[in-house]
Amino acid sequence: MNRRAGLALFLAVVVLAGWWMFFQRSGVPTESTVVFSIHDRAVDDFGYVLQYDTYGTREKTVTALTESKYDLLIMEGCYQDVAWTAEEVATISNGTDETSKKVLLCYMSIGEAEDYRFYWNESWDADHDGVPDEGAPDWLDLENPDWPGNYKVRYWNEDWQQIIFGTNESYLDRIISQGFDGVYLDIVDGFEYYEDRGVDNAAQLMVDFVAGLSTYAKSVRSDFLVVPQNGESLASRIPTYLEHVDGIGREDLFTVSNDPTPLSSRNETLGDLALFLNAGKFVFVVDYPTDTSLVSECYESAQRYGFLCYVGPRNLDGLQLNDGHLPD
Repeated sequence: MNRRAGLALFLAVVVLAGWWMFFQRSGVPTESTVVFSIHDRAVDDFGYVLQYDTYGTREKTVTALTESKYDLLIMEGCYQDVAWTAEEVATISNGTDETSKKVLLCYMSIGEAEDYRFYWNESWDADHDGVPDEGAPDWLDLENPDWPGNYKVRYWNEDWQQIIFGTNESYLDRIISQGFDGVYLDIVDGFEYYEDRGVDNAAQLMVDFVAGLSTYAKSVRSDFLVVPQNGESLASRIPTYLEHVDGIGREDLFTVSNDPTPLSSRNETLGDLALFLNAGKFVFVVDYPTDTSLVSECYESAQRYGFLCYVGPRNLDGLQLNDGHLPD
């Protein structure tokens, strides 16, 4: 057996083992919908929304999110740059009845700085050329050319980490005070950017960052959830990473827009995600196809591997309802 074939066989075994161990652990028969127990709730579907323009006013947005029957929502923590109040968060979480009660995760980018957040200082890039100006903090790096207004950060810098967590005014602490059940951490895979630029321990530095954030959050609220998006290879590279997270979300697993992902990279990712299942963590998949046949394939493929799936618009500007996969 050649090396490539051996690796493929190993990944297949790992994925199947993760799938089997999930169903053994949950007691869910293999022909049933995947269900995770999260905050003592049976979660078998989730939604993801970061922009609220489609709903109209702040009050209409609260109503729409409150009435949603998704068991768990990943959502933006503010409306037009004004943070949701604790009362609004509680309203959305409580729903209108038992079927619309939900777990709430608040989106938070930790691998890039966003120029529309409370911590941003306009003088850091006053000419908006994507290059930090003189006097900008040492942690601030170049703008992401694919996402205007989002800047790479040297996330291991202590000053950046203090913006993210540890004081009443830091990002995480504000989210906790709003009453969210957890955070959904974006740009955890930012370590790859710095590896490509010669930072040899970039992966370990990201694990240390997430571990510190998680330890702090759980010292404030023991049941607070820490869920990274992407960066799943950290689990195989640095196994202690799994001790600090409660689950993971993975984008573009089965499709990139309306194109299937290459099997080689998909299988590698499936092997890493199986490690999360094996460790008792939940796994969410977020894909963005618009082809209706691919939408169904994403949900069916996710279920086969013991994951939950959500297919929505790539700009995440509203909660999408997909025929045959409606929240209950």
